[in-house]
Amino acid sequence: MLDAAIVGLGWWGKTLVESVQGRSDTIRFTAGATRTVSHEVEAFAKDQKFRLADSLEMLLTDSSLDAIVLATPHSVHALQVITAARAGKHVFCEKPFALTRDDAESAAAAIGKAGVTLGLGYNRRFHPEMIKLRERIRNGELGTVMH
Repeated sequence: MLDAAIVGLGWWGKTLVESVQGRSDTIRFTAGATRTVSHEVEAFAKDQKFRLADSLEMLLTDSSLDAIVLATPHSVHALQVITAARAGKHVFCEKPFALTRDDAESAAAAIGKAGVTLGLGYNRRFHPEMIKLRERIRNGELGTVMH
């Protein structure tokens, strides 16, 4: 069982917790952190049976945690991935992974150097319309896709 911490307890962070907590034999959330701790967040953590930490940095020093799940603003993903990798934590990061190629390459290099695993979330990759779009791109129906 992988003991993980969720970082970012907005709508999507809570959704990630609810999708695995008590349902998975592979991963469980035992801790979490968020920028703004409200009574609602405290109640959610209690209901989902995980403890709240004051910061990501506190979670990174916790030897009981194997992984960090990032549901944070995309502007901080690359730095958080690098920091978690340096702490020896596996990372699951929601999209977008990074805002620049350099940031993405730096974060990926940190993961490789640390020998930990990086997972990237893209929850609509199997949506029927996304599959159709990929086929149209492959078939050249849309011309040259630049971005």
